Amino acid sequence: MPSAFTETFASFRHRNYRLFFLGQTVSLIGSWMQVVAQGWLVLTLTNSAFLLGLAGALHTLPMLLFSFWGGVIADHADKRRMVMLTNAAGLLLALILGLLVAFDLVAIWQIMILVFGVGTAMAFDIPGRQAFIIDLVGKSDLPNAIALNSSLFNGTRALGPAFAGLLIASVGIANCFFLNALSFLAPLICLSLLRLHYQSTLRARPRTLAGLQELLTFIRHQRPELGWMMTIMACNSIFAFSFTVLLPMIARDVLGTGPEGYGFLMAASGLGAFFGALTLATFIRRHSPVYFFWGGAFLMFLALLFFSCTENYKLALICLFIAGFGLTVNISTSNSLFQLNVPDELRGRIMSLFSFTFIGFTPIGNFFYGTLGQYFGPCFTVRLGASLAIILSLSFLLAHPKLRRLHFNTEMDTIRVFGERK
Repeated sequence: MPSAFTETFASFRHRNYRLFFLGQTVSLIGSWMQVVAQGWLVLTLTNSAFLLGLAGALHTLPMLLFSFWGGVIADHADKRRMVMLTNAAGLLLALILGLLVAFDLVAIWQIMILVFGVGTAMAFDIPGRQAFIIDLVGKSDLPNAIALNSSLFNGTRALGPAFAGLLIASVGIANCFFLNALSFLAPLICLSLLRLHYQSTLRARPRTLAGLQELLTFIRHQRPELGWMMTIMACNSIFAFSFTVLLPMIARDVLGTGPEGYGFLMAASGLGAFFGALTLATFIRRHSPVYFFWGGAFLMFLALLFFSCTENYKLALICLFIAGFGLTVNISTSNSLFQLNVPDELRGRIMSLFSFTFIGFTPIGNFFYGTLGQYFGPCFTVRLGASLAIILSLSFLLAHPKLRRLHFNTEMDTIRVFGERK
């Protein structure tokens, strides 16, 4: 039998995935540095919970507007080229923001425009990058690769914010943006070195609405549980996942810490998510995904409730570690369930819909947290959001039996919309 170590890192036997992983590691550290620096910059310029929420909303609003278009393109275009273009756009936008801050020309309206630009690049990058993973490892290792990709995303969420907090305190905010711009060179180089073996056949691209109708028809007739999962994720995105928009204010006004402390709060969540992803990579093949999907969600909700009730910095770090662990277990399991329960020709579109529900509803959540945080305080708002997420998730779990029987379908290949194999 393979060892636990071999199972955890099974996807690393693919050269392409190793290169992809390396490039993304460097880039994501820079991206998380920018997230922290951006939040602290908005708080410093405005001292407003509402504008923190607005900046977060504009960062994710493009997911509502453009993500499905990005998914249609990902299904019918060269995904490597698509991801390279989005990385180049991220480099340019980070460089512009760094220059504005360095020359003391930055204003809040400029930040909002650049944040929207970053979100637009992300709306095309996420479905393209997620649908690209299967071209790197094939179907058999896809759940492991998704879990490892999540460990990468969240491991860098531990490193990047910690570095950013220290940099802001020592050498200023602008350097976080410059380092992020530099970090985008790594994935551009690594993507150019890939030798693809599993690349999907390119097809003529349908109109966006026709592509959406094809996907929704498949879900309605073949996999209705995926539709309910998306609804749950949308609710959680609004009421639970968006709590981070208030972390700069909680760090400063409730926990009494500065940018370093804020950075380590973000890092604690990322570290927990990293360990959650490694745990999932090790055990995802041994147990039903239903345990990971629901267990991760409720673990996160409970951790947020405790976090909202404490003014102790060390206890807050522990709560965010647990919340991050639960979040990544839930989201990575969802990712695998979506990808392995649709035919190949719908994978880009299902990942755009996954991104739409996971990230696209966070503008609403950011407005929810920013507006209520302005009038009722950040801790009350986090407590209310976590409570609503628990109530809604329990309601869906009890009302829909198929959500208690989630499974992977690794045999699915190409299936007609109404279920006949081609």
